Amino acid sequence: MSRRVLLVGYEDQDNLGIRYLSSRLLRDGHHTRIVAFGSDPGVLLATIRSERPDVVGFSLIFQYMVPAFADVIRALRAAGVAAHLTIGGHYASFEPEALLERIPELDSVVRFEGEEALAELVAKLDDPVAWRRIDGIAWLDRGKVVLNPPRTAAVPIDDYAEPDRRDIDYRHQALPTASVLASRGCPWQCSFCSIITFYEANGTKGRRRRDPVRVVDEVELLVRERGARLILFQDDDFLAGGLAARTWAHRVADELLRRGLEREMRFKIACRSDEVREAVLEPLVAAGLCHVYLGVESGDEANLSALNKLLKPEVHLRAGEILRRLDLSFDFGFMLLEPWSTLATARNNLEFLRRFTEDGWAVAGFCRTLPYVGTPIERRLREEGRLTGPALEAEYRFLDPLVDLLWDFCLMAFEGRNFGADATWNVLRGLLFDTHLDMSGRPRDGARDAAARALVQASNGIMLDVLENGLDLIEDGLATTLLDPDLLDLARLARSEDAGIRRHLAALERSGIEDSYAALFR
Repeated sequence: MSRRVLLVGYEDQDNLGIRYLSSRLLRDGHHTRIVAFGSDPGVLLATIRSERPDVVGFSLIFQYMVPAFADVIRALRAAGVAAHLTIGGHYASFEPEALLERIPELDSVVRFEGEEALAELVAKLDDPVAWRRIDGIAWLDRGKVVLNPPRTAAVPIDDYAEPDRRDIDYRHQALPTASVLASRGCPWQCSFCSIITFYEANGTKGRRRRDPVRVVDEVELLVRERGARLILFQDDDFLAGGLAARTWAHRVADELLRRGLEREMRFKIACRSDEVREAVLEPLVAAGLCHVYLGVESGDEANLSALNKLLKPEVHLRAGEILRRLDLSFDFGFMLLEPWSTLATARNNLEFLRRFTEDGWAVAGFCRTLPYVGTPIERRLREEGRLTGPALEAEYRFLDPLVDLLWDFCLMAFEGRNFGADATWNVLRGLLFDTHLDMSGRPRDGARDAAARALVQASNGIMLDVLENGLDLIEDGLATTLLDPDLLDLARLARSEDAGIRRHLAALERSGIEDSYAALFR
């Protein structure tokens, strides 16, 4: 029986998760529609009343969005929506019990890779006994959570249909940008990341790569039929998997060149620092690579060990040098503090950031490690008794109260600079990407490029100087509370200087940068 399915998810860039789900359902003859998640349930309710779906599926990407999803789902039920409500995503997969207790209005949770489980659920919707036996789901039985066995029969990655993009008009974007997933999974075991445990639950370890020809088929369709000019490869690590993966990446590059696509588009990848080698990247650059996201995470050896990155700080520095020589723009993830940090490791990270970003080629910024559900770090913190509250509100303090003070100072001083969707950090990263981008019909402006780098260099220096002064005060015992006058003065200085940077950004057409590129760096 053909059914109507509404798929709802947060979508800043293409939400490939729900788009793969939609393609799978379309293959079975169902009718699907994709709707961007918003906090106003009225918009979704109007769509539901118009579409009259049998199933509404929610894609929960970030666990900290659960309260917003709960409010919307509760409002739908209160308005009389009788459709089967289901939800999936990383948090839903790892914590279905907590999620169903928090949102009992849900009928089911689809765990881990969801294409086959959701397709079976939709097919068996008329038989409550049958759908409640489906592997890979969780559901409530008179208030008690039932966890069905996981699905372990992995679908060959090339058997997935390309994501459903019927509702996207790339040509009307300022820079037509499309996302592509060339692989699933990751072979690394970083302790702050849940990717490997997510895919292992399906019985799929490591990284599954698609046929390079089929990857480029998708890129060519997006570029030549849909008008995309920038391709974001959303692979967790585009080069992960040793020699076989590098050979695969070069086959993708060769195929892009064979079809002449490098004349019409540019693309972005993510990888580890130890995978950055000139011989590896040069063929990709020739094929259109313009930007690299580096998983740096830390510049301190003890922190890198706690994060299980299996890297030394020097490897990151060398990667940065290679990317500069190849004239590639790049940005990077960085955690100033992880749960076992000390003031000494924070000092090392500060010094590393100076070396890594002193020329303004990349934006210095940072966060702290978050204890995401399903990660080794979350499990270790719980074993140590350091996580307080349920998973959604889980919080930890550092082992040294002075490190807590340092982090509280960072939150106060760099609130608008480092944190939030509209943070200066994000806007500056978009600015560097924009000024560095060089493609047909959009030549690079050397003067604007130099101005952007000078602005980034100034912003980096201000942030790191303030951070260093705050760290000095805390280390020397001259500041012991967040209300210390010297720390308050430093925080006011940081916010004032950041406001000055934002004024200079306006002179570089900040609004256009934000509209076109800021979403790439949130």
